[in-house]
Amino acid sequence: MVTKRVLGLSSLVVFLMVGMLMVSCQNTDSIDGNQAESSSKASTAGQNGNLSASADQIAAERNLSPKDVEAALKTYMPSGKHDEYIMFSSGGHSGQVLVIGVPSMRLLKVIAAFTPEPWQGFGYGSEESMKLLADGDMKSGKKLRWADTHHPALTETDGEYDGQSLFINDKANARVAVIDLRDFETKQMIKTPNIISDHGSTFVTPNSEYVIQASQYATTLP
Repeated sequence: MVTKRVLGLSSLVVFLMVGMLMVSCQNTDSIDGNQAESSSKASTAGQNGNLSASADQIAAERNLSPKDVEAALKTYMPSGKHDEYIMFSSGGHSGQVLVIGVPSMRLLKVIAAFTPEPWQGFGYGSEESMKLLADGDMKSGKKLRWADTHHPALTETDGEYDGQSLFINDKANARVAVIDLRDFETKQMIKTPNIISDHGSTFVTPNSEYVIQASQYATTLP
């Protein structure tokens, strides 16, 4: 459009104006081209794993080293994507089992095992869960509503994890809970009658025929 308007004039000034306009257009195109090229380079750099300028700025403001940034990237999991592994961790004195995603280390679920959990309704109003807790009471009739969970173990088939069930032991009271991994809920609780506390359990045989418990402290039998 600029060229068509200028061609209708016939003076030296016009030629100078044309020259100025052409230079102006070239400068604009050059600026736009540089911006586009920079944007393209930034996009390519992002795809190749290099940090963008804003990411560099964030790292600098937080005084993060390249190793810090690398560690963060190794554990980052975007929303909508699943972790490659799931870890079942004993909850210790909480009496529960923690389900943690790896590598993100996000807490995915708290599985109620030996201790009442009001926010889940476990042991409060639910007849099924209340019966489970009662099954774990001492044979003398003493109620147990606390635990120290240790050593979770997955069921196995031919010595390989099959992901069917999870066993967790209560070290303090020599109990075992069986968790169904189809819905991550406790389905059975067993109080071992002839030991008061255990350690080094639960361990399963290669086809999960048996769950092994090892006693810890000696005590008189009831």
